[in-house]
Amino acid sequence: MHKTFISYYHEDEQDLKDKIVEKFSGEDFIDKSVHDGDIDPDNTEETIMRTIREDFLSDSTVTLVIVGENTAKRPFVNSELQASLWGDNPNGLLAVVRDSVYDKIYKSGSCTSPDCNCGTTLRIPTDKYRQYLPELVYKNRQGPSPHFTDDEVYCSLIKYSSFIKNPEKYIDEAFNKRESGNFDIHKKLSPETPKI
Repeated sequence: MHKTFISYYHEDEQDLKDKIVEKFSGEDFIDKSVHDGDIDPDNTEETIMRTIREDFLSDSTVTLVIVGENTAKRPFVNSELQASLWGDNPNGLLAVVRDSVYDKIYKSGSCTSPDCNCGTTLRIPTDKYRQYLPELVYKNRQGPSPHFTDDEVYCSLIKYSSFIKNPEKYIDEAFNKRESGNFDIHKKLSPETPKI
């Protein structure tokens, strides 16, 4: 398996993070999150990104973000994601969503897009979709068609209960996207997004 950095909101998603690391005895995961006081917020953006990449992400090649109720609003998570994608050698990116949140951001439906209208059964984002996803997860999920698959976007979004059955598969897929060079990766946070 590929070295994977886990980004998550400690107060809400510690249980899921612990289960993931326990499944693999922790050997393939980098367990060093950014905390208050680790990085001077008055540093330049370049210095903050370099510090996170060198001191926290180290030799990771994939970043897994655990998405819960409040993840999108967490400054450290947003900065860890930006640092993961920073520069010429970005990490693969994978979003694993708590089951209860996944059910709030997707509903089942059929394709009714005027461009297609094929009737295919889809997972359709609800009006809360954007509210739960960290900005760089959302931006790296913009698909080329009304009903794109996770293969067609840089960041796959997987329900936790599906992910934990076969983590290697999803981590490998994220790594392979990184290597393919077929994606226009969104790397920068908007000025209004909470960050370090």
